[in-house]
Amino acid sequence: MKWLLRILLALAGIAMIGLGIWFVSHPLVSLLTFTISMGILLLCVGVFQIISFFTHRGSEKSSGWLLAEGILSTLLGILLLANQFQGTLTIVLVFGMWVLFSGIMRTVSSFAVKSAGEQHWGWMLALGILNIIIGFICIFNPIVSVFGIVFIMGTFFILQGINCIAGIFFVGKVRA
Repeated sequence: MKWLLRILLALAGIAMIGLGIWFVSHPLVSLLTFTISMGILLLCVGVFQIISFFTHRGSEKSSGWLLAEGILSTLLGILLLANQFQGTLTIVLVFGMWVLFSGIMRTVSSFAVKSAGEQHWGWMLALGILNIIIGFICIFNPIVSVFGIVFIMGTFFILQGINCIAGIFFVGKVRA
């Protein structure tokens, strides 16, 4: 089972590195594509959740929260598709929170790797701190980061890809 996890980590790492390079090399297209893709994705997921709510109405699978999430996702999808500039600002903030959270989790995980006796835990800590810095830049300076979001996202995906590939060496050694 460890070999399967290692293969999946390697594939995820390669895909993230490739995505990061594509983002950096096609900045305008990738920013617009990302905003439109998120709008379409949220719209589709929202409609599916609304349909799922009414299809399973009366069963344990159906909840008012599912309907609320479906409506919210649909509305967010429509907003992203209707106004790409405002949608891009929203994506920048959400992305910043994701990067910040990822950096915090990576930093905490690096100390677990250190306590497991691994020597190269410092790289994981450095990547976590870098993710935290990038997350703060996105959250607290969204106007400036709108212009740099593609490069920030590309760099983040490259770092996450490297981190996934580095994680291959820690599979089965750390309990978190």
